[in-house]
Amino acid sequence: MNNTFWQTYWSDKTHGEHRSQAEYFLKKEAAEKLFHLGGGKSLLDFGCGSADLLAYYAQAYERTVGCDRSESMIEKAKERISRFNLEKGCTLFNADDANVWQHIREKFGSGFEFDRITAGQVVQYMSREQIDHFIANASRHLTDKGKICLFDVVDSRTYELWRAGLYDEERMSAKIIFRYFLGRLRRIKNKLTGKPAFDLGYIYPPALFTTLAEKHRLTVSFTHSMYYEYRYHVVLERK
Repeated sequence: MNNTFWQTYWSDKTHGEHRSQAEYFLKKEAAEKLFHLGGGKSLLDFGCGSADLLAYYAQAYERTVGCDRSESMIEKAKERISRFNLEKGCTLFNADDANVWQHIREKFGSGFEFDRITAGQVVQYMSREQIDHFIANASRHLTDKGKICLFDVVDSRTYELWRAGLYDEERMSAKIIFRYFLGRLRRIKNKLTGKPAFDLGYIYPPALFTTLAEKHRLTVSFTHSMYYEYRYHVVLERK
């Protein structure tokens, strides 16, 4: 996939693509993530977007850092963090997976480490190589009892079935089969025209993260997302 496509896509966006932008929903979604994060004092939210969830993370951590490669998102994030009166303990800056760690070192020093590093609905815009490098770098900026939480990874085993309507009880099975094969044809068309195969980006099986966890000497656990039927969470910890 051409990463320029997604960079352009997000360049003028002002909020994340959650199932709902209603504040009550964002608060519930953040509570789910905070449960899996499970404490700590410092947190890096990579791909924080417009701070939809970071605004709630920042209320639970002494220091939070949010970064996103979209300048329009970071501007909205600053507005939201200010509206929640969280500027004192929250730092925001523009960065992507290629330069985020350099920014961290410049702002906090080469030895600075986080208790938690998270990325929500971000992995789908990263290639396998980028994910590998991100986990390697994140583990080097993690405290001894730290966690890397990759939230809402699009599941390659269920996404196409969800999109076809398998989880919608009102759909007839013949229609589900038709929509499934229509989706397969759309993938082929997208590849031929140079577009991403899936409209949500890359989709991955849990086995990928099991392999990467072993490579980087981390333990890994998985759990289904509470609010997205076709997504799951990956929690990586030091052995």
